[in-house]
Amino acid sequence: MKYLNRKLRRDVQRSWSQFFSVFLMAFLSILMFVGLQGSWRGLEVSLNQYINQTHLANYWIQATNVTDNDLDKLKSLSGVKRVYSGTRLQAKQGSRQIIVDTISSSANKLHVVSGQKVNESTNGIWLNYEYAKAHHLKAGETTTVKYGGQAVKLKIAGIVQSSDRIYFTGTQEYIAPNYDNYAYAYISNQTLRTQFHYQGPQNIVEIRGNHSHMRSTIEKTFGSRLVTYYNRTTLSDVSNALDRVGQIRNLSYLFSTIFILLAILAMYTTIQRLIADQMSEIAVMKALGISNRQLGWHYGSFGLLVGGLGALAGAIVSPAISWFVLSTQQMMFSIPHWTIAYTPISLVVIGCVVLICVLAAYWAAHASMQGLPAKFLRGETESHVHHITLERMTGWWNRLSYAVRWAIRDVFFNKSRVLMGIAGVTGGMMLMIAGLGTPQSINHLVDKAYTQDFTYAKRLTITNYQAYQQAHPNQGQWVQLNQAHYSKDDGYDRLLMIISKGDYVNMKTTDGQSIQKGGIYVTQGFANRAHIKVGDRMDVKTTGLDHRLRFKVKGIIASETNQGAYILNTTWENAGGNFSPTTLLVGKNTNYDRSAVSSTIKISSQKQNAYDFVNNLMSIFALIIAFAVLLIVIVLYNLGALSFTQRARDYATLSVLGIRRNELRNITFVENIITTLIGWLIGIPAGIWFLGQYVSTFSTLNLVYEPYYNWITITVASVFVWVCSLSTTFMISRRIKKLDMVQALKGVE
Repeated sequence: MKYLNRKLRRDVQRSWSQFFSVFLMAFLSILMFVGLQGSWRGLEVSLNQYINQTHLANYWIQATNVTDNDLDKLKSLSGVKRVYSGTRLQAKQGSRQIIVDTISSSANKLHVVSGQKVNESTNGIWLNYEYAKAHHLKAGETTTVKYGGQAVKLKIAGIVQSSDRIYFTGTQEYIAPNYDNYAYAYISNQTLRTQFHYQGPQNIVEIRGNHSHMRSTIEKTFGSRLVTYYNRTTLSDVSNALDRVGQIRNLSYLFSTIFILLAILAMYTTIQRLIADQMSEIAVMKALGISNRQLGWHYGSFGLLVGGLGALAGAIVSPAISWFVLSTQQMMFSIPHWTIAYTPISLVVIGCVVLICVLAAYWAAHASMQGLPAKFLRGETESHVHHITLERMTGWWNRLSYAVRWAIRDVFFNKSRVLMGIAGVTGGMMLMIAGLGTPQSINHLVDKAYTQDFTYAKRLTITNYQAYQQAHPNQGQWVQLNQAHYSKDDGYDRLLMIISKGDYVNMKTTDGQSIQKGGIYVTQGFANRAHIKVGDRMDVKTTGLDHRLRFKVKGIIASETNQGAYILNTTWENAGGNFSPTTLLVGKNTNYDRSAVSSTIKISSQKQNAYDFVNNLMSIFALIIAFAVLLIVIVLYNLGALSFTQRARDYATLSVLGIRRNELRNITFVENIITTLIGWLIGIPAGIWFLGQYVSTFSTLNLVYEPYYNWITITVASVFVWVCSLSTTFMISRRIKKLDMVQALKGVE
């Protein structure tokens, strides 16, 4: 065996260019899987450490009034560990919005970045870290906030981060954090009374622990006073961070599967090329008594050496990818300490990739080395020639050129090589369509939401609907946003959007209809999860109602954002509901009463915020596309090189028989066209399916991402794959020119 090991080292050194593609495939497979695992597992570990250290609550309730009796009922529930209550105010700093909570409601969830520790006896305010950083505010400085028409000067006691504000957007109108305009802060009860002069009731509750029927219990406890109810799954400030772990994890599994499958293809084709080049050496070794099994394991050791080196290199470099991906998430999530982490699955996948390379090499060697030494010395490894079915169609067959007939025969005689070529082209199309289509799908969601579904220029928050409506009738379109409990549903409270007649909410149903009177309209994502159909009866319980209202589902809204239901205000009021909106949608040239407006959101700001969210993921998409390009080039080049090696004797024979080299190129071109065409035709629907699977990993309770592609996506992916595939024809053409006829045709040396 020591001679075989010596031969192994010499072969790898002499033919390193052939094995580099296998090395690179194993390297990319491990780099993709382990690199992404380090990021998603690191995010998961960072989140869990933060959540556990700060004793994050499990439930959050907001009500118009929280009494001691309510708290006693909640504390008596089985599984409940602690109940905290407090007060939440909406304050402003200039035009910027600040959500202010009392310290008692913050439990132990605050991480102090700088300044004093949070305590009840300190007069001052604790601002969130990202907002303070954006506006250059520091602990110890004095700042002014406005509340209820009064300006309150406060010392910044500290800069903090809160574990229930990990993905803080400030308002549900934004899908990404907006720290330039929104902040959260904490004050003591003493500051609340003496500085803010607040005399109202407590209005928020946080609960630690788990109770099996918490949702229904909360509704019974608070009744019509209930405003919102969240758990860790539905509170977007927390759930978006937890969901991102699963999104990146699914991404690593989806793409790594294709990478590893193509790595098998690269290893198999490379070993076949090597064996085709070493026929005489194999014959000598077989004549010297080396068994097929020993030769099989010898060539399998190429997979162990090259695949092992590639996997090892991928594992060494993967932390850099992990930190790169994790750094892109730090702009979105507010976590004090970040780390990368791995699971034992990484070692399992590394072992599997190496084992796959070994088995692929052994399989290729074992399938190519059956026969006597004399047969290998003569080079008699070709398949037996026979007629194919198409040749019986003489009228059609005879009209084909010689090159086309040869190529068709060759396709049927070398099915395994053709199938590998089809698999390579199909895999390339899948990766390119997914890589290009994912950012296009997310951008389409943004464009559709803010240019088709909603066409207003500004969203105005009006504190007194009745007074404003009387003073400015028929101005804009009113929207009331409530959290509602639907029956039937998918187990979670969702948005209820009650809208007046107007021109700024243009949602369409799946059959192209607008929202009309006489029923409720459910968004498609919600309908799919809750199995809701047109014609179903749906009960709705929301803020200010002690009882449920029943409506007929009149349509399914084709909307990716704000998953919940839409209903016209007249339909709502006719059923017994109260229409008290606080949001007014206006056009670009609407002259509205600015003195009655407490806050303004421009649709251009919402759109830019959404693009910021997309840009946060673009680095990951770019990484995927770069890896996909490398994969396609490597696999298709390998297959082209294998095709030439296997047919070198055929080319030489045809050349000796008088076939010119341009005719040989035509033969190669026709076969490549057939292989690429079949792979391309299969790759388009497979790529669209893969795009759907990939895009769906980013969907959440509130956002549903649908695959979107157009002719540009398909065209760009197709052009790239066709160029890569057809370039192998030119590569083979150059090698045909250099083909040594004597060397290719001679048998025993």
